[in-house]
Amino acid sequence: MNEELQTPEQITETSPKKEVVVPEFFRDLNRDKEYPCMWHFVHRHIPGTRKPIQTPDNQPDKHPLDWKEIFPNHQGHIEIEIGSGKGGFLVEYGKKHPEIFILGSEWDLTWARYAASREMRNHLDENTAMLRGDVFYFLRDRVQSNTVDAFHMYFPDPWPKERHHKNRLLRDEFLTEVARVLKPGKRLFYWGTDHKEYNEVALETFDRFPSAKVIVRNTASPTEGIMTNFEKKYREEGRPIYRSIIEFDKAE
Repeated sequence: MNEELQTPEQITETSPKKEVVVPEFFRDLNRDKEYPCMWHFVHRHIPGTRKPIQTPDNQPDKHPLDWKEIFPNHQGHIEIEIGSGKGGFLVEYGKKHPEIFILGSEWDLTWARYAASREMRNHLDENTAMLRGDVFYFLRDRVQSNTVDAFHMYFPDPWPKERHHKNRLLRDEFLTEVARVLKPGKRLFYWGTDHKEYNEVALETFDRFPSAKVIVRNTASPTEGIMTNFEKKYREEGRPIYRSIIEFDKAE
């Protein structure tokens, strides 16, 4: 045999790249029995296990949501907060605007429950609700196009280590879903963070997105004067705060 052995470098350069296939799973939307204003959007598991069930055709498990399922009395105006934490903004905003129906979201079960309990203590369970689960897949697989009026995203986890940047929600695929579910017209996305690097990446993402325009860059005031718990803490510590307002101009 006179075949030459390939070096690892040659193998890397000449071998075709293996396509990475992201598995798709069944996800169910269920109302919490203890906190009626909280909804769980989580994997369907094999009974008796924690193993999620993958869709047989590896396609998304999509089921259009009627917003009246979550807000029976809504009059058509829906807003979504991405990452509500303990519900500080959600509760204060809901108090100020009983005519607005706003869905908060949080992956962490403990914080989602805490926010939901605050909503109920403040008698806001008619116009506010909490989603516990991955909001990206909720938007992609449940929320119908042209049904949301505005988005709020304040002080998300910046995932500061480079190897964790893939976990950041604010990326092109997410904005594609945001743009799809927003109603036609000029719709607003309110953004705030204390993390300089993540803020720069986020604004670059908004800047290159076709229908998005940053109309207030880094100098926006707290929305309706409401500061999240994180923002209050960070301002006391003297950290710089970056708040922006992004407009999505969507054709009819």
